[in-house]
Amino acid sequence: MKKLIISLLSICFVMCTSQALMAQKGLEKKGKEKIEKVHKSQKDSIQKGMKDKKTKLKEKGESHMDSTKVHKEKYKDAKESMEEKKDSMKSEMKDKGHAYGKDKELEGKEFGQKRAEQAKMHREKCRKELNETVSQSDEKIKMAKEKIKNAKAKLEKEKSEGKTSDEMYQEKSEKIKKAENSIKALEEKVEKAKMKEE
Repeated sequence: MKKLIISLLSICFVMCTSQALMAQKGLEKKGKEKIEKVHKSQKDSIQKGMKDKKTKLKEKGESHMDSTKVHKEKYKDAKESMEEKKDSMKSEMKDKGHAYGKDKELEGKEFGQKRAEQAKMHREKCRKELNETVSQSDEKIKMAKEKIKNAKAKLEKEKSEGKTSDEMYQEKSEKIKKAENSIKALEEKVEKAKMKEE
């Protein structure tokens, strides 16, 4: 049965293909003419489209050139204004600064001695200010240490009396430790300042 179905299908296939081949031979001449007409019409439409695109591109190019000219002018104006600002900043920078050697009344050795004296006075002034800040910092450190000591004693007293819970005790002890760490950092800064002073 399978052989019969396969043979029938193969015969139908051969007949269909042979008829299609025969029909193609007759239509070949007519098909060529139609294809040539279609190609011509497509070629003409493509050429018209290309001409339209060229004209549009030319128009866009002209408008683009106008916009680039405007941008170039804006760029030049911005560049000029930046150069003016730069020049004005340079003149301002010349006015700033110590300018120890400009417009000096004294010349040579006298000017140098006066300038050295001014530098020594400035250095002494800075040392005095540093000494004041160091002494103030020492006082603050002493006061902070006292406060921490009192806070620790109070916390231990409250803990022994049972007025605070374990969580509250932990939180307060952490705060005290943070304060101690900040005092240590301040002490280190003061020690460095004292070393610079010497």
